[in-house]
Amino acid sequence: MLPIGPLMKEHRKIERMVALIADEAERLAEEEAEPDPEFIFDALTFMREYADECHHGKEEHILFAELEERDLSEKHQQIMTRLVNDHVRGRELTADLETAAERWEDGEEAACDDIIEAMQGIADLYPDHIATEDRNFFIPVMEYFSDDEKEEMMEKMWDFDHELFTALYTECITAYEPEE
Repeated sequence: MLPIGPLMKEHRKIERMVALIADEAERLAEEEAEPDPEFIFDALTFMREYADECHHGKEEHILFAELEERDLSEKHQQIMTRLVNDHVRGRELTADLETAAERWEDGEEAACDDIIEAMQGIADLYPDHIATEDRNFFIPVMEYFSDDEKEEMMEKMWDFDHELFTALYTECITAYEPEE
């Protein structure tokens, strides 16, 4: 399997959550309904921990880092720069959603519009971002690597996931344990 295989599988999960976020934004806008704090919490957790830390982490710290050591074509360099900028924008939108949700929970009714705006921003950003990676970037950039280098990247990605989730859930446990 190519190292882009797991990344593309992760895209399918991200697409599913982004579709749910888009649906929630539409529901809020059309029905003038109240935000669902549980959904927002779960969406924020997913976007932060899975989409950003896990998925973007592997892209930025493994694939893109390896590509930075290569003599990329101008086209591939431009695409990679755009993809990193998209990741930054995704983080900003996630932070905007969190801030707006906190304001809404504190009783600020107008924050609902900001929740909708952040959710719509996420829903607008990710489909094009994912399509660019899947169709125009991941497969062509594999040409820059030997089979051994691809295999090594796969191993790094598995290790990255293991270390990330071990750290996340260790933090979860220690947050509730009494201090000694």
